[in-house]
Amino acid sequence: MIRISLFSVFALASLLSVKAFAQGQEVAPIKVNLPPSPSFAASNVPVQYPSGELSVLGLRKNRDKYMDKDVKVKAYLVEIYECPPELRKCNDELNEKTKIARKKAIKKGGDALVQDIQPDRGGCRPCDQPHFFIGDTPTVKKERSLLVADYPVKDWDTGDPKPLEAKAGEQYVVTGTFSINSMTGFAASNGLLIHKKMEDLSGNLLAEGNAVLPPEAQTIRLEGQAPEKVGWEAHQKDGLLPGKKADKDVPGGMRR
Repeated sequence: MIRISLFSVFALASLLSVKAFAQGQEVAPIKVNLPPSPSFAASNVPVQYPSGELSVLGLRKNRDKYMDKDVKVKAYLVEIYECPPELRKCNDELNEKTKIARKKAIKKGGDALVQDIQPDRGGCRPCDQPHFFIGDTPTVKKERSLLVADYPVKDWDTGDPKPLEAKAGEQYVVTGTFSINSMTGFAASNGLLIHKKMEDLSGNLLAEGNAVLPPEAQTIRLEGQAPEKVGWEAHQKDGLLPGKKADKDVPGGMRR
């Protein structure tokens, strides 16, 4: 009992001394810098902009409403597809071989003229048709962005090459047909755009028409607005393009 009492007295004295020390020293307040609490609110991307264009979110949210219809979408350019240099070189070499084979067939004549000329591709595959990706933010991942298929790569009046001059990270307005598939084999379960027109935010025209659609299918038909001819039909004169003879190839697109 004596040992327990002495220990209790010693413990009590220690607690009193700690308390006295703490009361005699002013302890500075501790500041903790914590990151801001994450927001769990709904996305601040509008379904439709005040100027009338849809967002990618708005287009997909109302997928059934807009499917197979022409729509106007405002979004950021994420990436423009470019054919890899080695693949482009391979195709250029293959095209040269095809030209040589055709010249030989013409010179030989007879049955050679009607034979299908297909030189050995040697593992070379064609470049993908022109396309790019747009999204509601500049940094959206490509797999979550909206694919825009088959924009034209030639000038409609001259037939000369005309690359798309647009910068990733900037916002543009793209008009096209919302669909699941394109004629050139692009497919997306959540939808893609078949290109008909692309403008910057000031309304400057960057590209019009489509690389593969027939002329009559390139007219823009937005709900509540008059049809707008673009591409082939917009540049025809008396049924032909200026300075051009009748041709089955679409001047603004890829040669088929």
